[in-house]
Parts: sequence; C-alpha cells; structure tokens
Amino acid sequence: MSRLLCVCMLALAMFPGASRAAPTDGNVTGGLPEHHAEDPSAAAVTEQNLLASERFWPYQIAATEVLPPVADRQPVQAGNVGVLIRVEALGVARVDFGRDGLHEVPVARTDLVERANRIRTGEVEKLAPNFLLAIGPRLVDSAADSLRPLPYAAVAEQRGFLCVFADPGSKTFAALAAALAPLQQRHGVATILLPQGEHPDVRVREQLRSLGWTVPFVYDHLAEAYTRSLLDAEAALPAVMLQTREGRVLFQSRWKAGAASELRAALDAAFASAPTTTAATPSAVRE
Repeated sequence: MSRLLCVCMLALAMFPGASRAAPTDGNVTGGLPEHHAEDPSAAAVTEQNLLASERFWPYQIAATEVLPPVADRQPVQAGNVGVLIRVEALGVARVDFGRDGLHEVPVARTDLVERANRIRTGEVEKLAPNFLLAIGPRLVDSAADSLRPLPYAAVAEQRGFLCVFADPGSKTFAALAAALAPLQQRHGVATILLPQGEHPDVRVREQLRSLGWTVPFVYDHLAEAYTRSLLDAEAALPAVMLQTREGRVLFQSRWKAGAASELRAALDAAFASAPTTTAATPSAVRE
C-alpha cells in the first residue's frame, strides 16, 4: 500500500465524527513528506513521560478494559479502538471512540504506552504527526483566487497550529481577526479557523479576504465535529488553542481582552528557539 493511500485512509479514521461527512482528500497532493518518528535509542515511553514523548503518540489506541458510558452512549468495551486526540495531563488521555463518544480515559486503561513504544522502536510506522495528519486534508485555502483546499504539503511545513474557534458572522469577528493577524506564521506556526455556526465555505472565504486575514479554515460541514473533539463541551466561545503538530495543548483560553498578548508569549515560549525533536512542556492555560 502506498504512503499516499495510507495517509488518506488514516486521515479519514481520525476524528470519526468528522470523517463520516468528509470530502475526498484530493488536497493530499505531491505524496506524503518523509516522517521518521522511530528512535530506538530514546528512553522507553511510560505514563510519566507521555507528554515529553509526544512524537511517539499513536494515531489510535484501544481500551484494555470496559470504560463507563458518557451521556446516553454505550460503555466502551475492552478492545474497542478510538482516536487519540491528545494526552491531557499525567495519566489522562482524550480519546474519541466514535459512536461511544468522547472520553477522558486513564492511560492505564488503554494500550497507549504499548503502542507508543512500538512506534519508538520502529516496529510500527508513524506516517505523520497526529494533528497534522488529522487537520491537513481538511483545510480550505482562503488566500487562493478560488475556493480550493490548502495543499497538504503546505500544511506539513508548519511547526504548530493556533486554532481559532469563532463565528465569522459575529459582530466581534473583525476585531478578533485584527488582533490575531500579527500572530499568523509567527515562528512558523499556522493560524487556522474553525468556523462556528453555519456558513457556506464561499462566504467564509470572502469574509476572511475582505478582512485581509487569509488564514486556512476547516470546511463548514466538518468544523462542528472538530470543535467537539478539540474543546470541552463547557468551553466558552470564541476560543483559541495553541497546539503542537501532535496535538499537545500549549495554551488554551476563551477569547478576551489580553488574550492576544498571552498567545504571543505562549508562542514565543514554545517556538522561538530552533526546532528540536522533543520540546519542553509549557503549562497549558485553561479558562
């Protein structure tokens, strides 16, 4: 199986709620850039060093015992496979089990560590960083002269992602765009918009271009599912979230006065230095 076909299949597997309505992934063009996560010389992955070992995070993990149901869903049975959204904190992972819902799972009740070590040793190939692979085929290029997807190769160059969850039709959107515009591509970190509300892709593109804030945005019919996967249900909107290419959260906050300066500080702390294989772990800001 070719690497290009693998990435298309895996991208559809990421974020199950979004993949059901996913478009064809024709924007994964030019082949998949080489990615080598394996490093047998690295220290073994443990629950205690999972955040520092994010390059080994697997795309999917399985429950090793029954997990209690969330809301009106069914319990997650042992052996059920879900998408690893991210490791949240010491001993906790955020996992999307599709029809069984989004779970905050104790790492010890999954095979996350085992799968991560198989990637570390090279027994299992990891085709791309997790969040990059998940979001890459789902972005529209608002800077293009017509409505078209952002080429995956352009997304793959990014060192991190500043996700903005906002309604482009709101009265405050122009001010938000103006405040965030100076941060676009700061230290090689891409800003991406996850539009809230129902807005045709053409209209979102026109709005961004009219404001001179031509950031990539997630397709309208996928934005809600991605928002549910990435943000807690009680999170106030609009909101911002700074993530690594693997999806580790470096900063998260509702949008408010002063959020732009806090974001700038978080960007500088995490990305101002030259890229390294394993970055330090800044404390995530949650409000």
